[in-house]
Amino acid sequence: MAGILLVMFAAALWAADTLFRYPLLENNSTLQIVFFEHLVLVACIAVLAMSKPNWRFRYIKGTAFAFLLIGLFGSVIGTLAFTKAFSLMNPTIVILLQKLQPIVAISLSVILLKEKISKHFIACAVLSLSGSLLMIAPDIVALSHSDSMWYYNPAITAILLGYGCALLAVCAWGASTVYGRKLTLSGYNSVQIMTGRFGLAFITLTFLMLISGESFQLHAGDELNLLYMVLLSGLIGMFLYYKGLERIPARFGTLAELFFPVAAVGLNWWLLDISLTGYQLSGAGLLIGGTLLLSRDPVQHTKQPVLATA
Repeated sequence: MAGILLVMFAAALWAADTLFRYPLLENNSTLQIVFFEHLVLVACIAVLAMSKPNWRFRYIKGTAFAFLLIGLFGSVIGTLAFTKAFSLMNPTIVILLQKLQPIVAISLSVILLKEKISKHFIACAVLSLSGSLLMIAPDIVALSHSDSMWYYNPAITAILLGYGCALLAVCAWGASTVYGRKLTLSGYNSVQIMTGRFGLAFITLTFLMLISGESFQLHAGDELNLLYMVLLSGLIGMFLYYKGLERIPARFGTLAELFFPVAAVGLNWWLLDISLTGYQLSGAGLLIGGTLLLSRDPVQHTKQPVLATA
């Protein structure tokens, strides 16, 4: 019971990410937010790596591409796309769409790690994708009824770009799960993987900040929001998540994780007044249900890694 409660509490902290990330977008650019987010992450990971010798990074031959993918595609592009989507569409839908990550991760595992795919996976994928389509149905209808659909329209551009960014984050973090798994099989531990991932991302983001001319200073008063976002929904959330998984079977952890989208919907609705329509709630239910059923596949369950993708 304690393990389930720890995972549920971690999921609640992840859901609280919106409460800090969304207000940060009012006065800061997407690139600034992601840069400072990684600055804090790198600092925290450096302290962890220095505390134990076996956590310090060491390069293993043949793993450069995997680190480049999780660092540049996963952390840089994925986090930038996720944050940008918040400014373009309903952040609750952005969060819910991230539940498609297991489909991306398992599909890539079949291609890259030669794992077998089952009929159960296909059925769950169809269910989850159907739920996703139902969630975005209001925007699809709005686009189809627009007289200027094939001409430049800022509202339509924002809708398409928002969904594009949200789905790009899904692909980026789903791919990072698979390549993170490859790195664990190569002999890296979690802290070493995070060191390589966030370190590469931070270097890349610093370069992007320089060439874009962005200010290396957050808007006054936003520092605490950033710190809370990284520590609560990031590091502390992940720590509690892994501690919880040490006490319970992974399938129970997956059940407890479902508290994340539920808490996200509730918190965003209650504190930010960001609601969903009946169709979108039904779609969210199908999406979450498909993810839950996917986690109960005995073949895939034994093969999937438990890695943070966000």
